Amino acid sequence: MTWVAQVSGLTICNAQGDAVLQKINFTLAAGGTLAIIGSSGAGKSTLGRALLGDLTTGQRHVSGQIVCCGCEVWQASPHQLQQLRFRHTAWLGQEPAQELTPTMTVRRQLNEFYHGDANAISEILASLGLPQDNAFLQRFPHQLSGGQRRQVALARVLLKRPQLLILDEPFAGLDRLHREQMMAELRQLQRQYRFALLLISHELNAVTELAQQMLVLHNGQQLEYGETRQLFASPNSPLLREWLSPVTLSLPVANQEAPLLRVSRWQPGYSRPTSLPALDFELSAGECLAVTGPSGIGKSTLARSLAGLHPSHHGAITLAGQPLAGDVRHRSREQQRAIALVPQDPAHSLHPLRSVGQQLQQALDRYLLPQPPSVAALLHQVGLPGDYARRLPRQLSGGEQQRVALARALAGLPRLLICDEVTSALDVLSSRTILQLLSQLLAQGMAVLFITHDLPAARQLCTASLHLSGGEADFGAVFDKEIGNDFNVRN
Repeated sequence: MTWVAQVSGLTICNAQGDAVLQKINFTLAAGGTLAIIGSSGAGKSTLGRALLGDLTTGQRHVSGQIVCCGCEVWQASPHQLQQLRFRHTAWLGQEPAQELTPTMTVRRQLNEFYHGDANAISEILASLGLPQDNAFLQRFPHQLSGGQRRQVALARVLLKRPQLLILDEPFAGLDRLHREQMMAELRQLQRQYRFALLLISHELNAVTELAQQMLVLHNGQQLEYGETRQLFASPNSPLLREWLSPVTLSLPVANQEAPLLRVSRWQPGYSRPTSLPALDFELSAGECLAVTGPSGIGKSTLARSLAGLHPSHHGAITLAGQPLAGDVRHRSREQQRAIALVPQDPAHSLHPLRSVGQQLQQALDRYLLPQPPSVAALLHQVGLPGDYARRLPRQLSGGEQQRVALARALAGLPRLLICDEVTSALDVLSSRTILQLLSQLLAQGMAVLFITHDLPAARQLCTASLHLSGGEADFGAVFDKEIGNDFNVRN
């Protein structure tokens, strides 16, 4: 058996001397897949980067060995590490926007790693469910949806044909169809090229489908390691048993009051054609509307438009019976406070050089509420310790960044909360915490627009659905008030 990665007794500490990873042991063979699962901040991404000898500022290797693609990582020269990172391995991180150069088109991004037959690029785009036409290849990253950016970033690293592929939450923000296409493509390419796959994911279905082995991390400690199906069938650790246990939320009762939000004949004001039809829907206080549909259809554009961040649109939007200006700068202070958006890519929305506490306090100071919550209260509300206020965004995991973005949105006590894939970067337990929080906010009368590909979460939380789709087979929008027992989603 050819080992691509061998890790024994690995311990890594941060600048304060606390163990980020402690005595980690595993092996990964060519053609095999190992899934790393665990709560946000457990050390999963740190473990993936450690295989490449790439520790963040303040972290240091304390003990243990890593042999990756024949390279003894901690004894390697800078040249050997460069060869390991750029020739033998490929890494795709949690934030696809950070993997793509913002000033380069899709075509140039893909050609950066591959200079062969153009048909190979078209084939891998098609296998991932992406367009292959010139118009798509000429787009820049900011012109793609979050799911499309993730798929382009994956196509880019797959073209390297690495010995070891490390994927950190690759399925976050993808609809079911594109998620299944991505998994099928990974399986096919792995059979063809025999690369090893290290999969960092909280998508338990994907872990079951792709990984023969699994490692469970919690607070940097290795709780379980073994065959995936056996661990799922007979979990030993309380953490894994809790992950696998079912959970139910109280479905909010449909509100009979006048609608808080009314959208009439809305369409994005694109210069390019769109398959998105004109939308009409209403949302009352205490109601949760699930917005679903394939990646790139316009869900995030709708969210940004409602928040006043995408001024170019057709149609009318009213809040509590008052018209909303398309540009947030032209809305009253009360209207600005009333609608809060939790964006899909938290790394982009958080200031990289300001601490979490500074950014939350800035949000609190903006609205001058008579009895504002404290920074510590906001962090506690989203399940984060108060001392996280001192951290910078880069010192947080992707899931922790997502929860900070949610805390910031709640600072103004909004009447309408727009959540764009708010659970996509979260592990099972963190996702449950956020869903329970949203359920409580609904019970208190807040309205929630829940953009998601997580249909089980939508079934538990939402009282109505709006499905966006394009093409001849299923063109238009579906708005179904009665989805408590029958969630009406077509993909």
